[in-house]
Amino acid sequence: MTKINNSKFRNFNKEEIIEKISTAAKEITITNDRMTFIDQMISLSKLLMDYDLHFSSVYKIVDEKAQDPSYFVAAYIDTKDIDQALWIYRIVRLLTRYILLYDRFFEIGNNRYKLMARRVRKSINEFLQNAADREFLHYSLDLSLKQFWTFWKFEKVIKRRTLQGHSFSYKEIRHFNQFKSSDASIVYARVLDARLPSFNENVSLVLHYNQALLDLLDDWRDIEDDVQEDMPNVFVMASLEFVPYNKIKNSSRARIRKIIVDTLGSSSTVLRLINEYQASVRNILIPDKLSFLKILSDHHAHALRSVIRP
Repeated sequence: MTKINNSKFRNFNKEEIIEKISTAAKEITITNDRMTFIDQMISLSKLLMDYDLHFSSVYKIVDEKAQDPSYFVAAYIDTKDIDQALWIYRIVRLLTRYILLYDRFFEIGNNRYKLMARRVRKSINEFLQNAADREFLHYSLDLSLKQFWTFWKFEKVIKRRTLQGHSFSYKEIRHFNQFKSSDASIVYARVLDARLPSFNENVSLVLHYNQALLDLLDDWRDIEDDVQEDMPNVFVMASLEFVPYNKIKNSSRARIRKIIVDTLGSSSTVLRLINEYQASVRNILIPDKLSFLKILSDHHAHALRSVIRP
């Protein structure tokens, strides 16, 4: 029987995926046809997931919450270097895994997630060892990640106030959502800052708003799970002005979302938040090469409105 060399097979498979990613990246066109561009981004996202596939089920669950190919596309459009773009995609993916694993640790207190996050952090340090700008990335990312620890403490405050039946104001809800999404501007944008000629801090702002919109989509999908685990959720926070948290918490899983949707209606605080983010992005000047980020902002805002008000 012929012995199969799994290592050679995996390498061949990865080379084939890289070739497909390269072809897909070259075909991306930033035009007025928003849906064509979005379809291209979705296809590219699936290919990138195959390229960086992790076999652990826990990592897969974490990665499903971080399928945004924006950083890869920004790098490729600005440099036309597929290796550079893949390098940026990999380091951003590792940083995302680190943050989401620690986020899960603080949510449920399972040390398994903390240990996994520490292993990812070791992988990040190893990944940066041969980078030309490793010194800048080491100290800037280290400082950035330390800043993000403050959010996990803040999240506990929001959880406690939710359980106490606090009615959150619009500004409190906006602050929570923007703080939660600050990993985009505080952490991931530093990688683009190190590598992209066209990067400026306005790009960082747009990335932050886009992540805030994506986090709202995540909160929409996770309403039932977040209520059952007593985790902060923007839609739940917005509804507490009109309905006690105990009523939501004590409802069946099937009724939780209906109570919140009926409570918020079309005048939802979240819709106001979406409109504010979209308007802000439209008024931010960014380099033409990275203008696709504004197309993504409009897409995320439209997707949110369509699920909230189908």
